[in-house]
Formats: sequence, structure tokens, C-alpha cells
Amino acid sequence: MNDHEKLEAIKEKMKQRAKEIFKPAPTDIEDELKREKILGNPKNLIRPDNKEE
Repeated sequence: MNDHEKLEAIKEKMKQRAKEIFKPAPTDIEDELKREKILGNPKNLIRPDNKEE
């Protein structure tokens, strides 16, 4: 196996792995994310003027 063939094999493995990692989220998770406008509330968000947080 020469270098070119090794690179092609690695590229193919990377494509397969990317499909596994970046597969679409399940529909129940997508529905929940669509319903949520923000994932925090003003009381627990960091204010830029508070340097201690």
C-alpha cells in the first residue's frame, strides 16, 4: 500500500466517522430545541459589568 492509497483509506474512514458524529438529532430533541427560545434566564446569565463572575 503506497502513500496515496493510505491517504484515500484515511479519507474514507474520516467520511464515515463524520456521518456518525454529525448525524441529525432525534426528533424529540429537535422539537425541544425548537420550542426553547433561550436556554437561560436573565437571573443566571453573566452580566459583562460584573467582573467577579
